[in-house]
Amino acid sequence: MVKIKNIMGITFRGRIGKSMIASSWKGHEYLKAYAAPSNPRSEEQTKVRGIFKEALASWRNLHPRQKEFYDRIAEGMSGYNVFVGRYIETVRAEQEPELPIEMQWRTEDGKPIANGWLIVRWRSKDIFVDNLADAKGEVALTPSDAPYTFALKKGTKTDIVLEIEDLLEADVPMPLESKKLGIKLVADVQPPPAETDIGKR
Repeated sequence: MVKIKNIMGITFRGRIGKSMIASSWKGHEYLKAYAAPSNPRSEEQTKVRGIFKEALASWRNLHPRQKEFYDRIAEGMSGYNVFVGRYIETVRAEQEPELPIEMQWRTEDGKPIANGWLIVRWRSKDIFVDNLADAKGEVALTPSDAPYTFALKKGTKTDIVLEIEDLLEADVPMPLESKKLGIKLVADVQPPPAETDIGKR
C-alpha cells in the first residue's frame, strides 16, 4: 500500500476522498487524480478481448519453427508477447495478421554434411542455426522483418551466400551455395496450409 505524508505528518494511503489517489512509480510516491474505472464491457474493450482470443488461438496453431522465430527476435519480452501484440495492432488497423512463411531446405544431393551449418541472421543476430547432419530442415520468416542474411558454415569457416531484402519477391526454389566450403542447399517455400475456421477473419 502506497503511503504519502503531508506537511502536517498525516499519512495518506490509496484513495483520498473522491478526487485523489496516492500512487507510486519506480519508488517515487505521488498523488494523482482519481478516475473511476470505465465500463469493462464497453464496445471497444469487448472488441479488443475478442481480438486477443483470436491471437491466442492463432499462436497455438503456429508450427514450432514459427514460434521459434518470434522467440528469437523478441527483445525484453517473450515471443508470444511479440506475436500477440503485433496481431492485435494489425487487426485493429483493419489489416490481415502476418504469419511467418515456412521455408524448407535440403542438401542438393540429399546427403548429410558433417560439421556443416545453415545460419539465418536477422540484423546482427543469428535467429536460426541448423545442423546439416540431417540433410534437411526448415526455417520460418516474416516478410515485414526482412532483410535476412543466409550463411553457410563448415568447421570454423563461414560464408555469406544470400541476402534477402524482400522475402515476397525472392525466387524459389532458392540455391544456397558456397563453393568455398563445398556446400549447396536448396530452399523452397512450404505451401500454405488449408484455411481453417480459426484462421478465418
